[in-house]
Amino acid sequence: MKHSRRDLLLAFGGVLSYARFASVCAQDLASYTDADREAFLRGGMVVSIQDIGEGVTKPIRAELGWKGVMHSAQIQRVDRPLPDFFGQDGTVLPARDAWRFNIAAYRLDRLLQLNMVPVSVARSYKGTPGAFTWWADDVKGQETQRVREQWAAPDPERFEQQRAVGQVFDELIMNIDRNLGNLLITNSWQVVLIDHTRSFTPYKNIRNKANLTRCSRALLTRMSALTEAAIAKSVGAWLTRAEITALLARRDRIVAFFNEEVKTKGEKNVLFG
Repeated sequence: MKHSRRDLLLAFGGVLSYARFASVCAQDLASYTDADREAFLRGGMVVSIQDIGEGVTKPIRAELGWKGVMHSAQIQRVDRPLPDFFGQDGTVLPARDAWRFNIAAYRLDRLLQLNMVPVSVARSYKGTPGAFTWWADDVKGQETQRVREQWAAPDPERFEQQRAVGQVFDELIMNIDRNLGNLLITNSWQVVLIDHTRSFTPYKNIRNKANLTRCSRALLTRMSALTEAAIAKSVGAWLTRAEITALLARRDRIVAFFNEEVKTKGEKNVLFG
C-alpha cells in the first residue's frame, strides 16, 4: 500500500516540514556503516514500491522506513537458468540469473576493499526470497548518460582508473551483463557498480582479456592474497563450492595475466596507485 507524505511524517515522530525531514535523513544516512545499512535493509518497513521499468530481471524500487529514517532499496527476486555459457576455449557451462549473486558481489567487493558495490542482503518479499540492495546515493547519472552527453570528468585519469578496476572485478566475478546502464557515477565522480545477478558462472578461465587493461597495485595484491577459507567465510552462503573454486581459478589467471603484462609492457604502463 502506498502512503502519503503526511502519513510518513506522522509515522516517524510527528509533523515535520519536508525539508527538515529530508535534512535529518541525509545527516543520519551519511554516518551509516555497512553494518548499519545491512540492518536498515533487513529491518526497514516497506512503505511504498514502484516498478523500475528497466532491466529484464524486473527489479522493484522500495521506499523503506527504519528508526525515523527513509531510504530506497532495489529488490530483485530473479532465480532462473540462462542459456548455456560458451567459453572461447570451448567450455560449455550452465549459467544462472540469480538474486544471490548481488550479495556475493557486495561481499567480495568488501573483501577486496573496493567499496564500489552497494550493500546487499537477503530478504524475502511477498513470500519470495530475494536481495534488498541499498539504492546508490548522490548519483549524477549512468555511464549511458556520460557517453551520450559527453560529460568531462574533473580528473580523467582517476575516473579511468576506477573503470579499469571495475573491469577487473567484472572478470573476476564472471559478470556477463555489465552494460552502460548498470555503471553509475556519483556527483563526486565515484563509480558505483550495480546489478550482478548474471555473474559467477563456474568458468575457470578469463572470459575476456580485452577488459584487463590496467589494475591497481592494491587490488592485485589483495586478489593474490585471497584464500579459499576467506572467500568461503565471506560469500559461502551465496555461492556454491563449484562457483568458489572457479572464482579462485579465475583469480589465479588474472593475477598471472597482469604479472606477465608487467614483464612485457613495464609496470608503469600496467599498474597504478
